[in-house]
Amino acid sequence: MKSILKVLLLPMLVCLASGVFYSTSSAQSVTISLSEYDVVFLTDFFDVKTDKLSSNAPGFSVTINGLPTGDIYLKVQVNAQLRGGNGDAGDAPLVEGCTNNIPPSAITAGSLVLTARDFGKGGIASLISNRCSYSENAALKKKIRDLALTTSTAPPGTYQIKVEVFPAGGGNSLVADSRTINVAYSTPQEAFVEIIEPKTGSYFDNLAPIFSWTTVAPNVIVRVYEAGLNHRSPQDALTGSNLCLEQPVNGATILTYPAAAKRQLQENRAYVVQVEASISTSRGDQGNRSQPVVFRITNDYIGKMLDNFMSSVPGNISSTYSALRAEPTKWIPWSLYGNITLNGTMLSESDLQVLLNELSTEQDVKLELSVENQ
Repeated sequence: MKSILKVLLLPMLVCLASGVFYSTSSAQSVTISLSEYDVVFLTDFFDVKTDKLSSNAPGFSVTINGLPTGDIYLKVQVNAQLRGGNGDAGDAPLVEGCTNNIPPSAITAGSLVLTARDFGKGGIASLISNRCSYSENAALKKKIRDLALTTSTAPPGTYQIKVEVFPAGGGNSLVADSRTINVAYSTPQEAFVEIIEPKTGSYFDNLAPIFSWTTVAPNVIVRVYEAGLNHRSPQDALTGSNLCLEQPVNGATILTYPAAAKRQLQENRAYVVQVEASISTSRGDQGNRSQPVVFRITNDYIGKMLDNFMSSVPGNISSTYSALRAEPTKWIPWSLYGNITLNGTMLSESDLQVLLNELSTEQDVKLELSVENQ
């Protein structure tokens, strides 16, 4: 009977041992955590004195699970592909090398968590020159350094880090992982944003105007402020605490004034709209803002006629007129300025439109614009 049990138990023990081994092996993993930013300030990640990874690099760690009980070491490779190409620097890794042996005492319950401090100078995961052919792409390193001199940031491009775990006693890689990030801009100012509609000094005859803009940033914030006659410039309105709308917009370049806005727009009022491109940096979110644009809510048909006509006039009349219409004291419908006359005769809206149409077809008419205070 005992011999039968031994015969039955032996295969079971083999299966259990195999199962335990398989479970431990399948649980092995390495995960690289690296925060991705649109703009990376180089000194946040690299110590310029030691020319190595900064011990205070934000959002960087490597977690390894399911490790054996013996010593291990890591092979690390960093690649960089700059926007527009690496040129003469070539595509060889920016840096490649291995660490010293990491002892079991650094491993807790089969897991090891390494932070930037461990990869920095003197850390247990810092790279050494006498193992697995340590190398640096000196030309690429210099190119990155030279590009960063004027901006203090990493040049735009794709950066990749690879980590492989090896048993110190020799053998194949136990587990590996790679992480790739895209640095989109060299400075926050590269994420330009420009408002297309409305134009400065223009008007809407409805309470739900449509704003549009152009930008390279995927996310923006649209803000609308009420402007008062006591505001001497659009900037005064931006700082005047009369916020009507603050709306994040993701993946779009158009917005209809929402019904759920903090404050609804009102007729015969002036407003200022500004769009901010929001991008992430290693020092927090930063924004690049458009020029503020003044617009009005009114049935200003005469104003629209003159806006359209003046915008088509050659020379500096168009810019002079636009600047005039953007002044705070002019944030009212044209009808409130008084009657429009020609040679002493009062003009209706239709009379004015006919006159402007005739002027626009004349080739030899020289127009002059002057402003008189009365």
